[in-house]
Order: sequence, then structure tokens, then C-alpha cells
Amino acid sequence: MTSQPLRDRLERFGIRPKRRFGQNFLHERSALDRITAAVAEESPDGIIEIGPGPGTLTERLADLGVPLVAVEKDTELVELLGHELRAHPHVRVRAGDILETDLGSLFTGSRPTVVGNIPYNISTPILLALLRAREQLGAAILMVQAELGERLRASVGSRAAGSLTVLLHQLADVERVLGLAPGAFFPPPKVRSEVLRIRWLDQGREPVADLRLFEKIVRAGFGQRRKTLRNALKVLGEKVEWCEERARAVDVNLDRRAETLELAEWRALANEWGRAASLPT
Repeated sequence: MTSQPLRDRLERFGIRPKRRFGQNFLHERSALDRITAAVAEESPDGIIEIGPGPGTLTERLADLGVPLVAVEKDTELVELLGHELRAHPHVRVRAGDILETDLGSLFTGSRPTVVGNIPYNISTPILLALLRAREQLGAAILMVQAELGERLRASVGSRAAGSLTVLLHQLADVERVLGLAPGAFFPPPKVRSEVLRIRWLDQGREPVADLRLFEKIVRAGFGQRRKTLRNALKVLGEKVEWCEERARAVDVNLDRRAETLELAEWRALANEWGRAASLPT
């Protein structure tokens, strides 16, 4: 059942959740408190909230007393937020698409904690954007579809793993904060959800000479996950013989599929790839 305060807030502004924005508003009080506590545990000196919606979580985050920037795409909700949060001068509501926002420009001189009930239909692009901006950000506390959360926390080298699993395991610690049933939201989604905590590692687990190349190879490998690596890596534009030579140098068999490689094997392949590519011809 939708909590009355949320229902009243939406009705005052004549707002209904919009499917095109993937809007499912969290209203369960215990979950809102738990997420706020998880953010507080990071001792943030700034907070970026992705998709604040009607502000039920934003108000709790505002009580932490640190500068907060809430980025909202829905212009109707931007108006609602401006009204409901007017008593919090340290909170800024920014109208815009998070995927078109320079996250590093929102704060200077600090690494803000990122929090959000992110639209499930754009979860992967948002996670990639955070990954690429990680040096300017603190931890991320994010609501995702439970199925995605399970994949992100899966062991690298397991069937559940994907490219994001590998990238996050190299660059971050990922843990589950809590799980939520559909009834915690309005309108209730058709899937279960969970909140993840992502804490970025300063250097990664082990050295990777070129993280952009590492990402490129990992994403290519999983881009056609039913195919062998020999076929999947063709999109990188190198000759098959050259790829096989790189793989043999680090004892990786290209007849394998991406989901079978361990994290150390991805690192070794990327480092060898970059080393050979930089040699004079």
C-alpha cells in the first residue's frame, strides 16, 4: 500500500508516475531510513542523488546536513522538489539527465557520495558513467533490480558474471545493503530490488596498465557471450593470429567463453594486448 504522505504529495502537484522515466517511488519508511544510514556511514562531505523523484529520500539525506545536489529529469518533479525542499538551503535541485551530466562538475574539492533509486532501464549506462568518474566520486549507494545486483556480486568466472561484474570486481568492493519487495514502491514494479554499496578502490585489485583497454577487451568478450573469445574479440579489429599470439603469451585459450575467465586472466590479457600493441612494427 502506498504511504499516505507520498500519495498526498503527488496529488497536491497533480503528478502521476511516468513509465517512460521508469518511475517507481520508494515509500517504505524502514528502507528509506536504512539507505540514509548507509549513506551516513560513508561520512560524506557532499551527496549526489540520482533521480530523487518526489523527495522522500532527499528529505532524509538533507537532514545529514551536508551539501546535496539532486539531479532530476522530470520537470514536474523538479518543481515539486523545489517547493518541498525550500527549507534546506544546502540542497540544490538540478534539472537534467544524469547520463548527460558531468558528475565531476557538481562538487569541487571533495568526492561526494552518490545515492539513488536509479531507473532500472538505464542501470548499466549509469553504472558505467559512475565507473568512469570514480576518481572524482566517493562510494555509491544504489537501488537496482535484484537480478542485476546478483550479477554484479557474482564471482568472476561464473555463469552469472558479465562485463560489469568483471569491471566492478577490478575497481571496487560491492556489497548488498538490503533487499526490497515490489510493495515497497509506488507503483510496485514487477521485479524485486536491492540496494548495493559500491566502494571504489584507488588502484584496483592488481595493476592494469590501461584501464580503458581493459574495459574495451572485457566488454568485447562479453558482447557475444555465446561465442568463443576467438570470435567475440574480432570486433577489436585485430587479426585472429595476432589475438591468438597474445592469448598464448598469458596462457588463455581463445576457445573459451568470456564467462569462464577469472579476473587475473582478464588483467593478463589486457596487459599483454597493450604491451604488444605499443611495440614498434
